[in-house]
Amino acid sequence: MNMDQTNIIFFGSTAESVIVLEKLSAYGDSRLAAAVTQPPRPAGRHGELTPTPVDSWAKSHNIPVLSFPSDKQKPWLYENEQTVVDALQPFKADLLISASYGQKIPTQTIQSARFGGLNVHPSLLPRWRGADPVPWAILSGDAQTGVTILTLAEKFDEGKIIAQKKIPIFPTDTTTLLYPKLFALGADLFVKILPEYLSEKNKETPQVPSQPTPGVEQLYTSGISSYARRLTRDDGFEPWQNLQKAIHTGNEADRIDRKFRALDPWPGLWSTILIKNQKKRLKILKLHLQEDKLILDEVQLESKKPTSYRQFLR
Repeated sequence: MNMDQTNIIFFGSTAESVIVLEKLSAYGDSRLAAAVTQPPRPAGRHGELTPTPVDSWAKSHNIPVLSFPSDKQKPWLYENEQTVVDALQPFKADLLISASYGQKIPTQTIQSARFGGLNVHPSLLPRWRGADPVPWAILSGDAQTGVTILTLAEKFDEGKIIAQKKIPIFPTDTTTLLYPKLFALGADLFVKILPEYLSEKNKETPQVPSQPTPGVEQLYTSGISSYARRLTRDDGFEPWQNLQKAIHTGNEADRIDRKFRALDPWPGLWSTILIKNQKKRLKILKLHLQEDKLILDEVQLESKKPTSYRQFLR
């Protein structure tokens, strides 16, 4: 089947999702029947409701946009799954495409599409299934990462692998740098394999469980090492004494550098210090390694402006 004859519903929410959408748009918007994205969320100092990048992109290209409220206790699920199924049925999708969406697409919707669904996932599955695969790959010291095109399945990131592409993780890579790089790679790979997938000549590969990485579970309570749980603000905390050891002796400097790069831009690396018997939060804004020791370049004390670490010490 030619792509122009394929009715597609796209699921995505982030700026990385738009990278995939842009690539798909090169074939003409007619095949994009609808875009499904997460509802607008409060953003900025005043908490104004802000639509997702996918919402804005789709509307600017005259593509219908649908959003559905999530379950308050389990935000990765819908408040009412049957409502989603019923709303999407009239679009009569041949294929579903998901990229950085964040909610579980109903199994009934996947099964009703002639070609099922495909997901663009920024890791070398089965390593790092879950919500935050890129920071966990950096945190664990992985030498490489990549992108996987896989079928949508009943469970997150457990479908059959259609294609993969590997890239190295460089010592200067951050999550901010890697995410767009991986989704650009994934978008190119996706449009390359799609014609073969639609012709049903592609050989799908079941996932084989990966081996845990020693030490990762002790450093970061993530369950199993191949599951990239969603990061929280507390993940950014690093005890001040650990930072001082890394600065003066180099102890765990590599680990802290990885943590800084992995948690950029959120939740960031931070610590707490005592100033006049009051515990204050200190954000680490810039750092680097020098002769195996940690060098802090720029910090920000809570309620203060960013400053150089030297100035902070003075």
